[in-house]
Amino acid sequence: MAYDGRMGIEDIVDDERTVYFDTYKLKKMTGTRIGPILGESEFSSPFKVACELAGLYPGDKPTKYIEAGNILEPVLRDYLRARTNAMLKGPLNIPDGSGAAVEDPVPMEMCGYDHFHNNKLFGGLVDGYIKVDNVRDTILEIKTSGVKEKWKDEEGGYTNVPMSYMYQASLYAELSNLDRIVFLVGFLEDEDYEHPKQWVPNEENTFVIVKEKLDMKPIMAQCTEWYNEYMKNGYTPEWTDSEIDQEVLKYLKAFKRKKR
Repeated sequence: MAYDGRMGIEDIVDDERTVYFDTYKLKKMTGTRIGPILGESEFSSPFKVACELAGLYPGDKPTKYIEAGNILEPVLRDYLRARTNAMLKGPLNIPDGSGAAVEDPVPMEMCGYDHFHNNKLFGGLVDGYIKVDNVRDTILEIKTSGVKEKWKDEEGGYTNVPMSYMYQASLYAELSNLDRIVFLVGFLEDEDYEHPKQWVPNEENTFVIVKEKLDMKPIMAQCTEWYNEYMKNGYTPEWTDSEIDQEVLKYLKAFKRKKR
């Protein structure tokens, strides 16, 4: 029988809205968890992230949106690779005589699902790098989205990157000692999620957005303080009545623990 992370639960106290857990093996904070820790995510929460970091909750089950993103990430990367200079020379201000190239990330199975082993608290997986004259210059972050309007800026372009994505990519830029991010975004229609392998990137549905990384030092300090308060002391932030937290709580309470 596979190990069930809920065995690490020590107590669930309804009056406190808190779960207490064993701190034997805590996970690292990845880029996707920064926004939720700060309370700036529509898909997750501090309580949910704490349960994930403690290994109590395995994360969301794959949806068609997640599966489409996984299928299309290498497709989008190859699309950019085939036209790197044409798409990036202007946005990155690459001088004449210099050239850009896409560097693939180390496969996650070969790096223990973490590209940043030199950091004890923060980690994650990058989607790649942009090299200029064979030197790493910029983080590559690949996204798919079915809500194009959310990315629309005041000038009618598509440069309004969701803050949770900015946190994610900025963390990886910080950990890589880089200052810039290239977001490569593929916009899908509803029907594309039913057959993502048939979707083809082109100039109408795929955009490059270049951003300077956020100042992550105060953000990482805030997350570290949160981690030390909750994770190292073995208890979660209080859960809320949100659908997100209640779904996680239902999963945790479904596990029949031995009475102490």
